Amino acid sequence: MREEIFRRTLIIVVAASFVINIGFSALSPLFPYLILAIKGVLKELPELSVGMIRAHEGAVELGFLTAAFMITRAPTAGAIGFVSDVIGKKRTILLGMALYTASALGFILSNSLLLFIVFRALQGIASGMVWPVAEALLADVAPRWSRGKAISIYASSMMIAQIFGPSLGVAIYKLYVSMRGGGDLIFALKTPIVLLALLSLSSLLTLLSLPSVGGGRVERFGEVVRRLRETPRRAARSLRVMYINGAINGFAMGIIQTVMIVYIIERIVKDPMYIGVFFSIFALLSLPTTLLAGYLSDRFRRRKPFVVFGYLIGRTAFFMIPLIRSYFILLIVGSLISLVFGLSMPAMRALQADLAMEGTRGSVFGLQQLFLNTGTFIGSIVGGYLTKIYAVEEIPVLGYTLSGYIVPFWTAGILGFLTTALFIIFVEERGD
Repeated sequence: MREEIFRRTLIIVVAASFVINIGFSALSPLFPYLILAIKGVLKELPELSVGMIRAHEGAVELGFLTAAFMITRAPTAGAIGFVSDVIGKKRTILLGMALYTASALGFILSNSLLLFIVFRALQGIASGMVWPVAEALLADVAPRWSRGKAISIYASSMMIAQIFGPSLGVAIYKLYVSMRGGGDLIFALKTPIVLLALLSLSSLLTLLSLPSVGGGRVERFGEVVRRLRETPRRAARSLRVMYINGAINGFAMGIIQTVMIVYIIERIVKDPMYIGVFFSIFALLSLPTTLLAGYLSDRFRRRKPFVVFGYLIGRTAFFMIPLIRSYFILLIVGSLISLVFGLSMPAMRALQADLAMEGTRGSVFGLQQLFLNTGTFIGSIVGGYLTKIYAVEEIPVLGYTLSGYIVPFWTAGILGFLTTALFIIFVEERGD
């Protein structure tokens, strides 16, 4: 019976994740251009613009949009984990998906940066209610040495969606432009959001068929707190270090999320089609390692080595990106980052599930997201300002003159190595 519930839950969660992530990834290549157009930096179709697009002039706004998402996702994920452990994870997930649909409709109907920030914040609430809880639900229903595979399959559904989504979004945009001869610039850049709204609704309908799972649920908040306090000392220390690492990694990723797209648009390629291809290749190459990491961490009953290896290679790549001017080289380095991200993420989630006490996984996953998203919120704002300040600067390094973009990229890389060291020294796996 448990095996049947596990399979059914996994299929439904994976299907819903795939559907909505198609919509989100379809929007990702066009969203920065949309913000630049609303701000007035971009006045014509990006592929027809003459000269460099001064994307760094919109870096602060892009940073604030990421920050708006994270400032609401962080406390939501932190609190909703406790709530989902009491009221049930299915109810929590359904409400969050309904908010996703509402936020997409809000983007379609508004042309104000302020309203975009409001609806981006609503997306953050929805995200905090859906994905950490979905991961905890899978961890609850999966046998221990199937958790890595289950989380890998779940993460892979996102990767598969992100292979096709960016190209689909650009194709919808290009189709609209070809049919309307350009038409309204802002609406042309918004066309993938219509797809996002439809797919959010479809994902909500899919999740209605989730089985109601009793396992992993407790009756009172006090019981959750008691079980958290009873976590064995070494496991509790490992979880605390992972929370701290989450905050630092979030800060670094907030910087990267802001500076990366600005750097690519301003220094490497302007056409959204190439941005879509970059995101698709990134996801395509993440897919096999995501699947392999979960399988191997279950097979060898070890999670930590996969996390450490992924961290080390990925952080090194951050130092290389601001030295790149070739789109082809960017694809190679981006592929390197994608491979190691796919390797470390499923193993990290499975390790957290192993360390958490029964009935507390929603809370543990939620707390991890609280620290991660809080760090990302701060990092995205800092990254926006660092990008705007240093994008036009040149910095001497060991006799060479390098772009000021090294400041945000290398800051993120250094912080990444710090968290890797903390993880190696202080995090221990649970014994059998």
